[in-house]
Amino acid sequence: MQLEQITATNVRCHEHVRLQCAERVTILSGPNGSGKTSLLEAVSVCSVGKTFVPVPDASIIRESSSQATVSVIAKTDAGNKYSAQVQIRPGQRKVICTSYADGLSVRQLLGQLPTVALSPDHKSITLGGPAERRSFVDAIMAQTSQRATDVLFEHRRLLKQRNACLAGGSDSSVLDSFTDAFIRVSAQLVELRAAFISRLTPVVQQMYDSIAGGSEVVSIEYEPNCVRVQDDVPLLSQFYGAADRLRIAELQRETTLFGPHKDDVVLRLDGRLVRDSASQGQHKSLLVALKLAEAVVLLDRRTERPVLLLDDIFSELDSKRARQVLAIIAGLGLQMLITTTDGSVVEQNVRAGMKAGSGGILTVHIPEGLMLPVSENITVAV
Repeated sequence: MQLEQITATNVRCHEHVRLQCAERVTILSGPNGSGKTSLLEAVSVCSVGKTFVPVPDASIIRESSSQATVSVIAKTDAGNKYSAQVQIRPGQRKVICTSYADGLSVRQLLGQLPTVALSPDHKSITLGGPAERRSFVDAIMAQTSQRATDVLFEHRRLLKQRNACLAGGSDSSVLDSFTDAFIRVSAQLVELRAAFISRLTPVVQQMYDSIAGGSEVVSIEYEPNCVRVQDDVPLLSQFYGAADRLRIAELQRETTLFGPHKDDVVLRLDGRLVRDSASQGQHKSLLVALKLAEAVVLLDRRTERPVLLLDDIFSELDSKRARQVLAIIAGLGLQMLITTTDGSVVEQNVRAGMKAGSGGILTVHIPEGLMLPVSENITVAV
């Protein structure tokens, strides 16, 4: 997929802005608070139904506005036009329309426009708790497989309903029914995660070697809650056993105490826990390697190339590593949107990393406090 145009109306500081994207690299340069990240968020919303920044949906709506609208126009790898538009209103379901259909759900939107976002907020993948790493794995699975998307959404629905039963004092037959359905979808999710992580690990190792240039061994260990994937006992039997053991405690605490929502994905370098022992440089390199591996997996599993949304990440990397990352991305043939406070330095690194002249690279300088009136465009010929 290749983005051609991004439009954001009443998004954060933007009243209405339209950006024409370069074929290969679009660099958005400007001071903090000028609205650079907001344009990448618009793409993310049109791709996965939400921003990559960990905030509520309604927070992107411009102050004093009742709704935000984002849209993209793109070209598929088959050469066809693609468009998507998402309207966000506080407390209401998103209104999603694409070239394929109107009135879509987020579940139906996933995978149409594959993206990989990397921002400073994603440090929590290597530094944070299990939920951050689960979300990272699940997000890639959802963009690569319709079955994974269906299982993830069904697990979320059944977990919510089972928790409601536990909290609402439903009779045992109703709880048993939801427990049975929850266990069956949980076993499917554990199997999907285990298989996916085994395929992801060597790709992460390859990307880490390319960035860090060392000989450290990356391991990604899946630790499902209450069950063992390699156990001789079937997953269903293990889950039913956990449900029996925890029944009284769950009724007392009114919440589900077992299942995939409590799984962990453990990251190690040379056998040492990344979260506890990795240096700052190792954290940065591994995070970028994980995101590049995400791009490689999407490229391999989807019919459309993913678009990379790189939000101020080159302030975190030295010039050598930045150029190595850009060279990897250029080698994959992926389009990039980059935000930065120093466009000239990033543009130099882009050109050095890509080693392919200046074609298809656009740097847009956004002034501080940009409040664009309706119909004003950011357009530059490239």
